[in-house]
Amino acid sequence: MSKHVEPSAYQNEESHEMLMAAFREYFKANQDWQAKGTRRAGEHMRYWLAQIRIIAKERRAHVQQYRVHLDQHKAEKKAQNQQAGDQTNTN
Repeated sequence: MSKHVEPSAYQNEESHEMLMAAFREYFKANQDWQAKGTRRAGEHMRYWLAQIRIIAKERRAHVQQYRVHLDQHKAEKKAQNQQAGDQTNTN
């Protein structure tokens, strides 16, 4: 987290935790599939791969939203600094 920007709703760590949990489940399912090689084990592994894809898509959206938030924050700071500079120059 940047020291210049306050924490925001855009930095949602819940989606990160969900992604990590899904990956752990996928890892277990993959081990099971490699050991057993059954159709059911393969279906279970593919289920977790699909869940990872869904959660990763949500996480990506959170990261993009945070980037927009940072850009807006930077633009506001820049505008404030320019206004402060303009007021100093006119006095």
